[in-house]
Amino acid sequence: MTGNIVIDQFAEPAILIDGSGSLLQTNKAFKSYFKDEDTLEQVVSIIKERDEALNQDFFLLSKNEKELLIHLYKIDGGEQLLCLFSDVLQFGNAAHQLSSIQSMKDEFFSMLSVLHDDFVIINRYGVIVSAMPNFETMYGISRKEAVGMTIFELEERKIFNPSVAIRVFKTGKTETLLQLTGAGKYLMCTAIPIKDQDGNIEKVVSYTRDLTKYQTLKNEYENLSEKVKLYSEEIERLKSGKDQIQSIIGKSQKIQNISSKIRKISQFDANVLFLGESGVGKTMFAKTMHSQSNRREGPFIEINCGAIPETLIESELFGYEKGAFSGASKDGKPGLIELADGGTLFLDEIGELPQHMQVKLLKSIQEKKIMRLGGSRLKEVDFRLIAATNRDLEAEVENGNFREDLYYRLNVITIKIPGLRERREDIFTLANHFVEAIGEKYGLTRALSNSVIDSLVEYDWPGNIRELENLIERMILTSDDYMITEEHLPSKVRTAVFHTDTDNTSLKDILESVEGRLIMDAYKKHGTSTGVAEELNISQPSASNKINKYVKKNNP
Repeated sequence: MTGNIVIDQFAEPAILIDGSGSLLQTNKAFKSYFKDEDTLEQVVSIIKERDEALNQDFFLLSKNEKELLIHLYKIDGGEQLLCLFSDVLQFGNAAHQLSSIQSMKDEFFSMLSVLHDDFVIINRYGVIVSAMPNFETMYGISRKEAVGMTIFELEERKIFNPSVAIRVFKTGKTETLLQLTGAGKYLMCTAIPIKDQDGNIEKVVSYTRDLTKYQTLKNEYENLSEKVKLYSEEIERLKSGKDQIQSIIGKSQKIQNISSKIRKISQFDANVLFLGESGVGKTMFAKTMHSQSNRREGPFIEINCGAIPETLIESELFGYEKGAFSGASKDGKPGLIELADGGTLFLDEIGELPQHMQVKLLKSIQEKKIMRLGGSRLKEVDFRLIAATNRDLEAEVENGNFREDLYYRLNVITIKIPGLRERREDIFTLANHFVEAIGEKYGLTRALSNSVIDSLVEYDWPGNIRELENLIERMILTSDDYMITEEHLPSKVRTAVFHTDTDNTSLKDILESVEGRLIMDAYKKHGTSTGVAEELNISQPSASNKINKYVKKNNP
């Protein structure tokens, strides 16, 4: 029985007794510690008397003014009892040393907690062997659960997202990165490899700084910056819109209504068709609409369908691939429609577009896709379409000169721009605007005399705003004096200047002259006696007589 264990292998004092309490063995350390047989018998007797102690792992025993800590181990199926003796004083010193070590460890981690929000030690196998008490606060799981787990498991569970220590194991050098933890915190993590003499990683130590508050402030700053950007863009849009509307010079009700309509529909990508005579400013209105739209940062591509030769219009609109035709660029060329991607495509004088091109244009408008000449694939193009014409497209459709399906595709929203003679109250404002702008351009200061202004207001302006601007520029450049007078006007623009010289002109002649001009202006506008009667508030027979007198008499 006693051959199963040799108690001399223990450095501590030890004895082996059987189930009845008989002493079986003592080791050298026991004999050295307890010198006399009487002491041995007393110790054994006390153990035998403490039957209840036999079921305990350890107990204290006082003997010869010494406190002994006795550890009991049942062996051989409970048939024998091994007793190991420790001096409580010596054990206390060891415990005190262990306590001091633990205290130093706690103090070390306390200092680390001041320097870093988190501190983790990982062994060579990627297993966490130590962590600070606040691990759960930082990562969302307890320290007890984390210790013993691998960093690979924790990264897979998004506790470390990503794991800086894994990167250190891959690179073998110190790494720093931003980590999102399972607790929803942003941590700036640094991991340092600790290597053995052969350069192999023995441990990895990682520490962090909690950047959650910083990230929150950063997010708030980014949100605020985004709002400021949006507000700034809105202010610029409103400012730009205001400036553009002001550039549509005119205070007449017709122009105010058009300006209001443009402001309203600019925010939508619906197709718009501007109608009006040549020179009324259709391009300017189209640019205004673009500048107030959500596409204002994109390109504004203007295509004058009547100015491009018919042989070139397809390649200009749709572009071509290299080698598409003789003389083509070796690199190919994007078409004007393609260049409008993200912005506005303005097709001026759309009524001049050849019929064979109308089909291809309709397809591009419907599908927002184009194919270059010589190409084999379609390319998506995102654009807002605005078109303009001085033709009566409905009449062109009836005459078979314009495709009906294309007309209805263009004619989603129609805006009619009135001719200058239909808003004479704007002529004075426009004339002064051009005097200032053109004078500034050439460094000349000029002013219009009252008689010139009267003549400009009374002229019919078949060329509309473009004709007025060109005339103002010519008068500014050809006049030598500050004041521009009637002598600088072309003869077709001049009108009768009424004088009060009764020796040469009677009141009757003056009145007839005024009446004649009013009748002629009204007849040019309406072309019928009924229209003249309504405008001048006279009877139709009277209007018919006056037309015969002033109009047909002068134009037999």
